[in-house]
Amino acid sequence: MKSYLVELRLLLSGNVGVMAISWFLFALSSAIVMPFFSVYAKSLGASDIEISIMRSLGLVALAVFLPIGGLLTDIWGRVKPIIIGTFMVATIQFFYALAPDWRYLTVIWVVDNASHFYQPALTAILMDSMPRDKTMKGFMVLNAFSSLPWLFMPVVGGALFDMYGVSGIRWGFVLSGVIALVVSILRIKALKETFSPRDKDFSGVIVELAGYRPVLNKAIKYYVYTAFFNQLTLAVVNTFGAIYAINRLGMSAVDWGVATTLGTASSILTSLFLSARISVHSRKLTVAASSLIALGQLFLALPYINRGLIALVYVGVVVSNAGGLVVGSAISSILTHVLPIELRGRATGIQRTLETLGGAFASYVAGLMYTVLNPFNSLVTSFVIGIASTAYLAYIL
Repeated sequence: MKSYLVELRLLLSGNVGVMAISWFLFALSSAIVMPFFSVYAKSLGASDIEISIMRSLGLVALAVFLPIGGLLTDIWGRVKPIIIGTFMVATIQFFYALAPDWRYLTVIWVVDNASHFYQPALTAILMDSMPRDKTMKGFMVLNAFSSLPWLFMPVVGGALFDMYGVSGIRWGFVLSGVIALVVSILRIKALKETFSPRDKDFSGVIVELAGYRPVLNKAIKYYVYTAFFNQLTLAVVNTFGAIYAINRLGMSAVDWGVATTLGTASSILTSLFLSARISVHSRKLTVAASSLIALGQLFLALPYINRGLIALVYVGVVVSNAGGLVVGSAISSILTHVLPIELRGRATGIQRTLETLGGAFASYVAGLMYTVLNPFNSLVTSFVIGIASTAYLAYIL
């Protein structure tokens, strides 16, 4: 145990530690409002299909700006895009609290997503700073840090919504803005650059990608899983989870908050347990974890036809979160070993763009599935997609 703690302290030094703290702080605010974002939009007048369209528009905006963020990451370095983007995101949080209806909320959501153009820089600086023989361990520990607030803040958010309705969520967004400003200051003062800026223009950096075709071909196999298969598997629960639980199953907002908290607890415990035992990715473990994501969708579906199985909602969230933690950490570990340092910004920009476009498509498909097939059939379909996703992942690993 002592040796593990020493190893953990070394792993969380420098940029990795700064990112762990800043993601923890960001999660404090997002965990209080994001589980109820769809409910917030519905309270402001949005229909189910309008909520899915709103999410899709935001993801399209993000997809447009992510490639630019990836290029800037390999031209300017990692820190500058992170600082600019974090300040933009911090400012936008206050506008969420002031949205008078769902149309204004949609505009804010689109601008917020576009402001996350710096995501490739976040991934690149972690890849640059992570010890190569401890990548799986490192990403799991980071996930645990960013997940900790989800143990209790969703319950707080649920209580605020139950007691104060829309006003409770508005105050949650105000808190989110304050915390984001604190994170901005932390990143300015503590992040250290890991990559010297390139003396090239945009066109030169784009043309240079042709020389990395073999590496990119290998990475794209994993992008197909993260951008297409996994997005479709989770689209229904990500878009309509709170609405399904509260409006269709009769759970309270606090009940859904508890389910979210239990899911987070499972991912944290999984991180702590596995990070003490493995340092790099494992094929069998990753495939098994992907199977859990699929199974979670089936568990969520069953209470729709039998309310006596309502406890399966909690089980579904738990197994899906644990599986997602392992799969996400494993793929991040694999890509850290595959991508050379000078390519990480652009390659991650490509990955995030594909994931965002896949998310936009999946969100729209989720809206159609949820409204046309009904909630039960849409979740069963998600389970079938999850099984196909697992088969594909097993093939490429």
